[in-house]
Amino acid sequence: MNENPANDPTARRMLLATDGSEHANAALAAGLGLVRPAPGSVLITVVPTLDPSIVVGSGHAGPVMSFADEQQLLDERDREARLALDGAAAALGLDGIDREILGGDPGSVICERAAEGDVDVIVIGTSGTGGFKRAILGSVSDHVVRHAPCPVITSNPD
Repeated sequence: MNENPANDPTARRMLLATDGSEHANAALAAGLGLVRPAPGSVLITVVPTLDPSIVVGSGHAGPVMSFADEQQLLDERDREARLALDGAAAALGLDGIDREILGGDPGSVICERAAEGDVDVIVIGTSGTGGFKRAILGSVSDHVVRHAPCPVITSNPD
């Protein structure tokens, strides 16, 4: 990478989305081979939110877990998300990059985050899974490509 991205005219403010897997990080590395991150770039992971009925019940059935169990699960998911971001940043050589853990539907949240921030491009991996409709792109990357407010670089390292 360029030693001083602030002076690199090819650098862009990037939203790099990962789930922390080796596949996702390899895809981001391939994307980073095309565009350099500028200051203000951010590495994110999205943790799907829990269905509230697991602790309050559904009206037909009681809760599946207690509030304390839910909090323990949320804490564990947050810890895993932080480890995923730290691991991705280290694997990509982006140790100083801003990192965010967001909650919700991953495809929607990635697009919303890109719309909120000053983002030039989204970089996301593809999984190639998710049925016939998504034979080329994964379900999250498919959603992002269709709904993003900016250009999207998708990559499949396979």
